[in-house]
Amino acid sequence: MTQTESENSTFNQIMSDQVILGISNTHHYRFTIVDLTETAKEAMFLHSLNKEMSVFLSKTMMGALFLAEMTKNQQKVSIQWKDDFNKQALAYSDRYGKMKSVAYSASHEEGDIRNEFILGQGIMKVIRWDFDSDTYQSYTNLVEDTFEVNFIKYLTESEQIKAIVGMEVFPFDFPGNDFSAKGLFFEALPDAPEESFKFLITKIQPLVKTEAFWSLNIDEMLNSLQTEIGSELEVLSKEAPEFLCDCSRHKVADIIASLGKQEADSIIDEFGKIEITCEFCRTAYQFDSFDVEKFFNQ
Repeated sequence: MTQTESENSTFNQIMSDQVILGISNTHHYRFTIVDLTETAKEAMFLHSLNKEMSVFLSKTMMGALFLAEMTKNQQKVSIQWKDDFNKQALAYSDRYGKMKSVAYSASHEEGDIRNEFILGQGIMKVIRWDFDSDTYQSYTNLVEDTFEVNFIKYLTESEQIKAIVGMEVFPFDFPGNDFSAKGLFFEALPDAPEESFKFLITKIQPLVKTEAFWSLNIDEMLNSLQTEIGSELEVLSKEAPEFLCDCSRHKVADIIASLGKQEADSIIDEFGKIEITCEFCRTAYQFDSFDVEKFFNQ
């Protein structure tokens, strides 16, 4: 390996995101710790998001990842929320952190508190599905509070589980910081006693409120949590999340098929081509009259 190749390899290791999955045997809780900085940053640049929506979409992505980690099967999970001012975000994830996402912002009146990262009224909808089972949907009504509060509200109402969540996203203009997106999630196992929840929340909540904790790398975050709760957190696996859209030319062709040949030919006659852009990865797929004719003949 040349020096340049070695430097690039080291750079990629430093810049890659990571998820740590594990269990607290002492307290009967599963946990997830994630550094989603680069994955969230890619989504932010793809969709040219402002500071507010960068924070919201990053947290939505972490929430989808946390829920995907709860699944027993190879399910995918999506979180979608929309408030009454038409701000919305959508994020998909599987349990390995392969995800895609998109967000759309809407301006509030100047001085509206929702400009300071408050969700507002609306709904948060969660969908779980895989290839060989029925789709499961659930939702909760949003309250005037942070994403984290609404996420816990969903878990309490729809999943009936005790959970502790912490998220921190520093946008680019945060003083002295580059962009970063990190989070942690503790989920009670069925045999977890109430005393464990009370103990963990008194230890974890003060920790996640400190800026110093979020400046740590993911392994240091794990060590800090172990020190704070005074017991070992067993690491079960580590994954590398990434922005990975599953769109394809074949899938887009199915969309054209749903239009019907007459409508497709009409678009070709008017514009000379059919162009469809994936809303998640912004890839543009183009079909000319030859493509459309061949597609419908087949």
